[in-house]
Amino acid sequence: MITVRRARLADVPRMMPLLEEYARQAEILPRNENDLYRSIREWVVAEVDKKIVGMGALLIMWHDLAEIRSLVIDPACHGQGLGRQIIAMLLDDARKLGLPRVFALTRKPGFFLKLGFQLTRIEQLPRKVKQDCVFCPKFHACDETAVIIPLKEGASHSMAMGALLDNSVSAPNIIPLEVAPSISIP
Repeated sequence: MITVRRARLADVPRMMPLLEEYARQAEILPRNENDLYRSIREWVVAEVDKKIVGMGALLIMWHDLAEIRSLVIDPACHGQGLGRQIIAMLLDDARKLGLPRVFALTRKPGFFLKLGFQLTRIEQLPRKVKQDCVFCPKFHACDETAVIIPLKEGASHSMAMGALLDNSVSAPNIIPLEVAPSISIP
């Protein structure tokens, strides 16, 4: 049986192998145990028979924006809806915190688009660029696509779960983003 739940400190050693494998493949940026322990409250894990088979984190960037990061699923568990369930839980957290927008940088934008995210430009996320991207080894040749989802106030967990877990439910109406000014980083 698959369980999707909040990560616990005791999960960190079991989270590392999957994160390290995805980092070796350059699918995500490397994370170390210290990072995980310090940010454990941000993480959601999927577990099967005491094995961590998926995870993702919600990082608050500012009062109006959060990032879904390090979404990874064991290849043996692809296609079972784990990514959808993890994202649903993370978006529910964002709604409870009152965040109006959540974004992700991904090499699989189609997955996020099916969940109601829309394409955006990284230039519309200047806090992400200033706080993280400038330190990334791929900064000048980024191969990720930015996606974002506006969150409606009052959307319930059951509505979010239904929309994310039921393929027959159409994506919510997307509210166009205001055009953010471009930024220049020396």
